[in-house]
Amino acid sequence: MTAARVLAIAAAFSAAGRPSVAAAIEPFLDEFSATYCSGCHRGPNPAGGFRADSSRIDPGDSESQRIWERAAFYVSQGVMPPDGAERPPPASRLRFAAVLAETLGEGARPRGLVRRLNRIEYLNSLRDLLGIREIRLPVTFPDDSPGQRFDTMAAEAHLTPGHLDAYHEVAIDVADRLVPLPGRPQVRSAAVRQTVGQDPARTKFWVREGDDSGLYFTGVNIAGWSGALWIKAFSAPSSGIYTVRLKVSAEAPRGADGQPLRLGFYALNPSDYDLPKRALRAHLPRVGSLDVRQADAEELVAELQLEEGEAFHVYCENRLSKPYPHALLRQPGNTEDLRRLLARYLEEAQASSEPTVRFERMEIVGPVGPLPRQRAFLPGGEHAAAREYAEAVLVPLAERAYRRPLADEEERELVDSAVRHASSSGPEYGVHYGIRRILLSPHFLYREVPGRALDDYGLASRLSYFLWSSMPDQELFGLAAAGKLSDALTLAAQVRRMVQDPKGQQFVMHFAGQWLGNRKASSIMVCDVRHVWSELIRYGIVRSTELFFDEILQRNLSVRQFIDSGFTYANEPMRIAWGIPGSEVDLRRLEADQRQSLLWPEPERLDLGALGDGVPAHVASRGGALGLSSVLLSTSDGVESSPVLRGVWALENLFGTPPPPPPSDVPALVADTSQARTVRELLAAHQQVDSCAGCHRSIDPIGLALENYDASGNWRTEYYREAGSNVPHHPVETAGRLRDGTRLQGPQSLKRHLMERPSAFTRALGMLLLQYATGRELTAEDRRTVAGIVAAEPEGGYGMQDLVVAVVRSAAFRAN
Repeated sequence: MTAARVLAIAAAFSAAGRPSVAAAIEPFLDEFSATYCSGCHRGPNPAGGFRADSSRIDPGDSESQRIWERAAFYVSQGVMPPDGAERPPPASRLRFAAVLAETLGEGARPRGLVRRLNRIEYLNSLRDLLGIREIRLPVTFPDDSPGQRFDTMAAEAHLTPGHLDAYHEVAIDVADRLVPLPGRPQVRSAAVRQTVGQDPARTKFWVREGDDSGLYFTGVNIAGWSGALWIKAFSAPSSGIYTVRLKVSAEAPRGADGQPLRLGFYALNPSDYDLPKRALRAHLPRVGSLDVRQADAEELVAELQLEEGEAFHVYCENRLSKPYPHALLRQPGNTEDLRRLLARYLEEAQASSEPTVRFERMEIVGPVGPLPRQRAFLPGGEHAAAREYAEAVLVPLAERAYRRPLADEEERELVDSAVRHASSSGPEYGVHYGIRRILLSPHFLYREVPGRALDDYGLASRLSYFLWSSMPDQELFGLAAAGKLSDALTLAAQVRRMVQDPKGQQFVMHFAGQWLGNRKASSIMVCDVRHVWSELIRYGIVRSTELFFDEILQRNLSVRQFIDSGFTYANEPMRIAWGIPGSEVDLRRLEADQRQSLLWPEPERLDLGALGDGVPAHVASRGGALGLSSVLLSTSDGVESSPVLRGVWALENLFGTPPPPPPSDVPALVADTSQARTVRELLAAHQQVDSCAGCHRSIDPIGLALENYDASGNWRTEYYREAGSNVPHHPVETAGRLRDGTRLQGPQSLKRHLMERPSAFTRALGMLLLQYATGRELTAEDRRTVAGIVAAEPEGGYGMQDLVVAVVRSAAFRAN
């Protein structure tokens, strides 16, 4: 029976209703499966729980579709039937896969999914919608989509009682911040100078000899303990404007920049820090400033816009002409003790003849008025309860929150409910209720409506949540309203604008963070006995992966740079662990000093082709995703490396050929490389099990090729041996052979193998991007879309932005 005949019969049955497709392809499927599949996938206990039974095909059922698509994929890739079993010729394999894929594709399209905003999207949307810095989720807020490939996946994004309670709590908090109800708490706090410690180098101010009535700003603007004033007991009891009165005087009319000496106020939430006084000024929002011009003490007043729960630091911003010597700390070969460097710099700042500000007293009062954003929502006069006021305030908010224009009925119900509450409880309560209603609406909490095709507004939302993890901005809304967003050139221009916008870092953090292992690397416990390890290394691992991905994205470099690249990123502690010359500082001391100062070392770009003499040869193989420590760490348990996890990761994320899940009746492999048996011997044990051998012959050679990287992502040539153990050292063995006969030995051989078939990687990355963007398991139709994108790939490979544009332009991206 030809494939065309099968599809014709399937179409006829579909028109008449089910049992449909199963009966149509039954003769073809039974002939194939009886010959090649019945040994494992028949009977009451089939391998992997999968029965090759045509009666179980139901293209209208998502689970049936997923199972049979997987079967078609494994057969087409030669994974199934396993080695040792009778295998169909290539033409029969491809025919089987094509018939199944076409039949399933005809029977089921991407179904409309009710997709709740995940926690990141929810918080980002609230902040962008309302302009509020300090919005926090309750600690009881449930985790997102456990066990899913991406946290954007809709399949497990259920709405639970825990979610409902949290949404209600947040809605009340937000409404309180926008429309303060009567009876808000206030604060009146007076603070004379704080007690100064014994060591002036460790205080935020210092006392001049013979003058104990005032304190002086050093002007060192790194962290609170080296130049800032703060009041430990203060935090804003509610959002609003706070009046701060300071009694200060200037030692000179001008600062180092020729302007009057300037005090800058920077807001922070103390709960974000173990020691709030060490908060870095560069990370804090600036909420006010004062110029100090008089030599005699005077009282100056600043008005600060603070959110509920915030405190603030005060710095003298322009006392010193030279900046803090970050560049000196980064110079190769500089081994000066960081603590001494800081202390010396503070002593120089205190002894400097450059003028400073003398501080005597500070008082905080407030809130004395509403924030600018609150004024838009606060009722003013009798008209506040009127329909016109509710329409003017709530309808624009609802349209932005729902990410589309309101239907007439939606607008009427919203305004009527607000007017009713205003007439019974007061004008503030009407607006307060309207805000809560909007934030608890399914139209805000859910991204897409089942069965509704994506119009330009839906396309704007899908695009913004894909690249920004947040709601569309005004430009996207404007294009959607004009019906222009569907235009291919406009869509491409918006993609490029959005990835270059600061909010594009959300895509870097969340897509790359899940694809390249940053999320797991951020929390996995690492054995610092077996591995050279420090929390500074962890910080460098996460940031270096973000910087690596971001460079490829921003410069629109070829996606093949993810296979192998001439550059990577590493901070100083990572370079110490890698053995790069010029990084001789003791790691433990470096960690202690930098924890004290919070000067966490940022990764720097390494040109792998120009590292100079004395650099270990293995460093040059760090280019590409397989050299990223985030990938290597996340595919381990923090103690031992895992060739199986690494092999599976590479097959899924680089080759686009994920192996099937392991049989339920086979225990997990736990490798202990400190014992006499080698990793190769342990892996061979699984290849003795018939149901495992087929997949492990694809997985194990890839994982072994990466075994020179230990569990923390550092290089090794021998496995760890316990101190005092009589077990001999085992050299790391990386040799292996793939199904097609390709010999692998070390990470570079694996990269060469990938570079010889780059379209496989493009397909893998394209499928991951589409899956992350649409939040669903891909269908046969989606896979055909990706195949079309791959077929159009230019000779040098897609640029990263170009591949994103191709995905966004596809029909699969717009399918709902």
